[in-house]
Amino acid sequence: MKRSSTGRPDATVTDTIRRVVTTHDPNGKTILLTDDRIPLPAFAGGKAKGAVLWTTGTVPADNIGDVQGEKRAAGMSLKGGSVLRITEFGPGFVSPMHRTLSIDYAVVLSGMLDLLLDGGEAVKLRPGDAVIQRGTSHAWHNPSADQPCRIMIAMIEAHPITIAGKRLRQTPTWRMIASVLAGTLRRASTYNVAKEKGRPLVATGIWRVLTGHDASGKAVVLSEQEIDSLPCPALNATRAVLWKTERVPADNKNDENPARAVGSASPYGSAFSIIELTPASLTKTRVDPSIDYCVVLSGEAELILDDGNGVLLSAGDVAVLRGTRQAWRNPSPNTSCHIAVCTIEARKPAYPNAPAKHQTSQKPSMSDPA
Repeated sequence: MKRSSTGRPDATVTDTIRRVVTTHDPNGKTILLTDDRIPLPAFAGGKAKGAVLWTTGTVPADNIGDVQGEKRAAGMSLKGGSVLRITEFGPGFVSPMHRTLSIDYAVVLSGMLDLLLDGGEAVKLRPGDAVIQRGTSHAWHNPSADQPCRIMIAMIEAHPITIAGKRLRQTPTWRMIASVLAGTLRRASTYNVAKEKGRPLVATGIWRVLTGHDASGKAVVLSEQEIDSLPCPALNATRAVLWKTERVPADNKNDENPARAVGSASPYGSAFSIIELTPASLTKTRVDPSIDYCVVLSGEAELILDDGNGVLLSAGDVAVLRGTRQAWRNPSPNTSCHIAVCTIEARKPAYPNAPAKHQTSQKPSMSDPA
């Protein structure tokens, strides 16, 4: 089996992210669109850095065409679409308080991070922890005095929220920039002490923080809990489904609890999951009408294309799967691998000359254990 080594990171390179993007050839077979490294330019006076790795102009997404998704103009979010970005906060950095009209699926890649909410709460996050931001006003604080923190966030368009007769609006980008330049950021010390509510000493699942709003529209923590991984026969792997929405754009006001279909992650609407590949395991080959934003959290994972060739990814590497057919393999005989996956519904492309196995699957029910 061949493995692509294009874009493999040099040990001295720390300011770039490896990104692999898949697409289709004219017959509907999976091919690599790109395997490159995306630089992380500095902002906020050099105290932070980050980059957009991919966007979609709409949700449901359109996987047809080879538009370079990172080249779309995206502010804090992309109206009507989705944004995948990675941000690194320097030691002691506190971001401006802000709100986006989106549902955000976030996972901490490295370092320690405090999530600050405008209702006064603060939550401490560790590497591998996940956050579901549901249109809430929040800020980020790196509490370390000497270590950066890196986070991946997938932002998906959501409907506006009205609470107590007041429509909650997105924070203008210019206001965030002005706050940074003027140094008018609220100090992290003015929030409650960041804590970990009920976190077990020995974790067996994924720690998930879910935000929402109180009756006045202030951001609050709705829950902090451990989400267990469950066997997923359709993948031949285990998976922790952290959140789902039945549609995109999402509705952040209604309760869209994943417990209604535990263990499943239908490609319709959106879903946020952590997949665990046990040593030397290989998932089943799948194709769904979705775009998947993936980041390797630990270990190594080989992305197997439908021609049998593979692309080896390491922790921190990102894959954008655009409705293509592929499988995942863990090449290690001893160590498990974890992959965070944000799935967003996409329009089904048609390839008249493609064999049936290269066409996207039909829409399953929300109870499909896919």
